[in-house]
Amino acid sequence: MKKKFESLQFIPFVLVNGMNLFPIFILVHIFLQNNREFHYLLPLLFFYCFKSTILFLIRLKTLPMRRLLFVAIGLGILGCGFGLLLNQSIAFGWIAGGLLGICSGLMFPSYMTVMFHERTLNDFNNKKSNQLYSLGFAIVFSTILFKLIDVSIVGTFLFLGLNLLLLASILSTYPTYTIDETIPYPNYSTIETLVLFFVGFFSVFIIKGDKKLGVSHFLLTLMIIMAILLVIYFIYYKKITRQRQFRPLESAMMLYKGMLTNFILVFCTLYQMINHGKSSLMIIYSLYLTSIIISPMMAKKIQNKERTIFYGLMFSFLLLIMHELFYVGVFTLSVITSIYNQQLNQAVYHYPVLPRDFRLIAKYRLGNIGSILHQLLMMATLFIVTKCAHNVSLDNILRSYTFKQIDTNAISVLDMSKYALLGWFAIILIILQNRQKKEAVFSK
Repeated sequence: MKKKFESLQFIPFVLVNGMNLFPIFILVHIFLQNNREFHYLLPLLFFYCFKSTILFLIRLKTLPMRRLLFVAIGLGILGCGFGLLLNQSIAFGWIAGGLLGICSGLMFPSYMTVMFHERTLNDFNNKKSNQLYSLGFAIVFSTILFKLIDVSIVGTFLFLGLNLLLLASILSTYPTYTIDETIPYPNYSTIETLVLFFVGFFSVFIIKGDKKLGVSHFLLTLMIIMAILLVIYFIYYKKITRQRQFRPLESAMMLYKGMLTNFILVFCTLYQMINHGKSSLMIIYSLYLTSIIISPMMAKKIQNKERTIFYGLMFSFLLLIMHELFYVGVFTLSVITSIYNQQLNQAVYHYPVLPRDFRLIAKYRLGNIGSILHQLLMMATLFIVTKCAHNVSLDNILRSYTFKQIDTNAISVLDMSKYALLGWFAIILIILQNRQKKEAVFSK
């Protein structure tokens, strides 16, 4: 049996990455299937909120990454178990959404850390053919999941839970390792940690809730409060807690990566779903998952990765400007962002500012902050553009997104917002590139 599980090493990468996407399809379907009622939206909101913020709480009390990985899988299986009881009460769906969100938020950084340990400490590495097998498994798994969603939500939770059990079985065959830590774990501020968690949680809750319900009741208030909090936190960051694990430029690079990922999965889906309908969601998510699987193979063939990332991102921004090449732009941006993420993972893992077991989780925390910042930037951009346009409100755009009614004026406003966001991304990228030329990053 152990030999059989060892031969399935191509499966974990798909399932771990898929836990960022697959629960969303299930929980969105529950909401749509029940006439978009708020209490059926809560499972999805809890998933997003815990996924985006659980890493903040890990600052207070963390576990070794191998153990944390199995805890994440266990919580995911438990979440699927509550999903099986969904027909009894929607409250079970709320618990399922929260547990799956925690699972998703913890799984990827802990898995990546374990894999780095296995490669560096045990010389344990996947075969080259595994990435092709991973792509085939992703296609089969996604096809079955999408079919099951239309037939039975309970059956979908069962299918996902069984695959998480399979994931745990495969990971249990990995060689054990011992880490000789010489760097102490940092003493994080409890107050700062709790503030980051609660501010992040309720920001995501309001943004995602208003967007899915097609209203903008709390967005302006949220943006004003967040602007004030960001100024206060910036002063706190610069004046009070000067001792940080990463330098400002290094933190900015990780924040930028989080913003890029959120742009692909949030703005690009919003843009295309209003333009072309709900099928766009699956197309973009499928392109994103495919790019993650094939990008390691492409990265191995690139000599100058830093140069490729810069020009690849700029080229992707140009493609996204054109309607006819939008999906091509999504794919190239996803591939380059994935390669960028691999480079950051490699640099952070070998950067001795934290204990080796906890370096990547700090990097992914910054990525989550970048994700939240992008959502605030996106909503602020949409709000400002709609105010300047005078022919459509933010509510009109959000209602178009939820398919309640399509306002053709929303498309032109979305185009202007897209140009503005891509312009911001290009400017930030140029600033980061110029600073990297003057300042060494991830080096002691």
